[in-house]
Amino acid sequence: MADFLSIKGENPFRVRAYERTAETLEHLPGDLEELHRGGRLADIPGIGKGMLEKIDTILNTGRLPAHEKLKAEIPEGVRELLFIPEIGPKTVKLLHGTAKVANISDLEQFVKSGKLRDLPGMGAKTEENILRGIRLYRTSRARILLGKALPIVEEIVAELKNKASTWIERISPAGSLRRGKETIGDIDILVSSANSHPIMDAFVQLSPVEEVLAKGETKSSILTCQGLQMDLRVVLPNSFGAALQYFTGSKPHNINLRERAIKRGLKINEYGVFTQSGEKLGGKEEEEIYNLLDLPLIPPELRED
Repeated sequence: MADFLSIKGENPFRVRAYERTAETLEHLPGDLEELHRGGRLADIPGIGKGMLEKIDTILNTGRLPAHEKLKAEIPEGVRELLFIPEIGPKTVKLLHGTAKVANISDLEQFVKSGKLRDLPGMGAKTEENILRGIRLYRTSRARILLGKALPIVEEIVAELKNKASTWIERISPAGSLRRGKETIGDIDILVSSANSHPIMDAFVQLSPVEEVLAKGETKSSILTCQGLQMDLRVVLPNSFGAALQYFTGSKPHNINLRERAIKRGLKINEYGVFTQSGEKLGGKEEEEIYNLLDLPLIPPELRED
């Protein structure tokens, strides 16, 4: 929301309010959904009544109409510029509003023409950083064959287990790799642990790391020297099964499971299966998730729906 509002040139105080809320949610003293179910989010400093209502809408429906409206008002190509390393919403606003840059191809052409330097605050170093960011983004979006991805992932998982074995309880690939798709884009790895910090520290220092794209408390992203983007998520042990199911996908499969849960008066997400009152029924094992929805454990390869 903050990025979209900034691109639109909205009130800076409104933009900052969303940024502060995002920062607060990033460093919550516990699980977001558990705090929400317990009615304790209102006690967290930095989250006002208006933001609480929006968080409640997202957690209950999975969407926020205001976000969808803003997204529809900003062309897809312009939104994609936000994925380029070194480019923030203020730069996107400047590029789109002043230079009429509408997509990544426009941006690359604009920078290579030397016209970027005509914009305020832009120089040779900015040119270099943006072109490098475009290369990184395109590389990270490339897909490779499953057979080539598997040994890379196995090597990284083995090294991570070796460096952080004290803290890792369980570890598994997720996403399209686990579903056995013929070609793979980003790689998802899931770890269960009560202490994410040393695992994240080890992950971003692995030998195949070419670039650290992001590092957080529960999620970090790297670009490997082979050009693969790899995302690591760390979840609590009692939610590992639910998270593994959720992040394995596919999206249509997860939508079908969510609809099946609703018909049974239940809620399902990456933390587990819950009653409408918020009681957690399961989440530690993947099989639990399916059994609670009156299904056998469905092999990942069959989850394309």
